[in-house]
Amino acid sequence: MALFGSTGKQMPPHHERSVRAMERLASWGFSLDVLQRLGGFSVAWGLFETQLESALWVLTNEKVKGVRPSTDKIPISGQIQLLVKHSNLLSPLAQGVVTTAGGAATDLMEYRHAIMHGALIPAAVGGPSFMRNPRWHGEQRARPTHDAHVDENLLDLAIDTTWVLCQVVFSVKSAVVESGAMKSLESLAQAVQRAKSQANELRHLSDLMNCEKY
Repeated sequence: MALFGSTGKQMPPHHERSVRAMERLASWGFSLDVLQRLGGFSVAWGLFETQLESALWVLTNEKVKGVRPSTDKIPISGQIQLLVKHSNLLSPLAQGVVTTAGGAATDLMEYRHAIMHGALIPAAVGGPSFMRNPRWHGEQRARPTHDAHVDENLLDLAIDTTWVLCQVVFSVKSAVVESGAMKSLESLAQAVQRAKSQANELRHLSDLMNCEKY
């Protein structure tokens, strides 16, 4: 990695330290392309989460100015469930789109949580991947152990899936308040089917890899 900018001037010390940290991560199997996609996935998922909350406000006609929103105390898993529940206000086809998107979002959420909250597994010992709620020391956990494998292809699947989910929540908001916008949401039917398949693969990849037919 270059320590000099386009002008030829030496980069500040924190840049050099950052480069060294990235090089160390790369030595564990997390290449720069993988790290870049991890960042892109994180940003896209954050966009989905924030837009999901505001979509719920629109669906339920909740007025949030000056008060604590009902969604403020609900985890993302619960907000996904509420999105599906309140989709009955939409057309039958649009409701199907939202229901399918909800399944994809739940699977992708578990994949994302394993990456953001899990233990890093270097390539030398079976990675690059992450494992959430490991039981390496014989401890008990309240939640099941699950992992997230990462490479360029898998993270491209994650980013593509997240972007479809973003399109869904954007379209939900529009469909409620704009005449004719329901068709835009309905048109995502094929995309959410793809997203559901991809998210399921990401969440259950270890099980799939142990299947002879995979």
